[in-house]
Amino acid sequence: MKNTTLRRVLGTVAALGALTAGTLVTAAPASAANKDGSMDSDEFALFFQSANPSSWTDFAYDESLLSNDRFITPGPGKDQVVDNNAESYFNFDNVTWYVYTGAEAKGTEGWIPAKVSGNFSGNFVNQVSSIYDNDAN
Repeated sequence: MKNTTLRRVLGTVAALGALTAGTLVTAAPASAANKDGSMDSDEFALFFQSANPSSWTDFAYDESLLSNDRFITPGPGKDQVVDNNAESYFNFDNVTWYVYTGAEAKGTEGWIPAKVSGNFSGNFVNQVSSIYDNDAN
């Protein structure tokens, strides 16, 4: 009798564990909502103007062609193409992000450490065309 009860309890625990694991797998993508206008803790943002008082867009993943992206939040620059139009940044992620003056990690490389915001230097202001959350080269 004890073995039957034990098997039933273990079977229930295993079933609940599988159900929970399935729920976690399904829920994971929602935590990285790329380009939704909400700054999540694992994202990088580019701003239209310096000192961040303007429209921006957020990135959770590498972007090799910023010419396909637009600034999405309200403010100056909304709906403008991101490519060669960003003057400032905010790295809200826990990793370094790399910026390039050319598409697909070409051109001059710069890097922005985790949890740092600021204005792009003269080499990068209105020149960024691709971004990566790791060293693309």
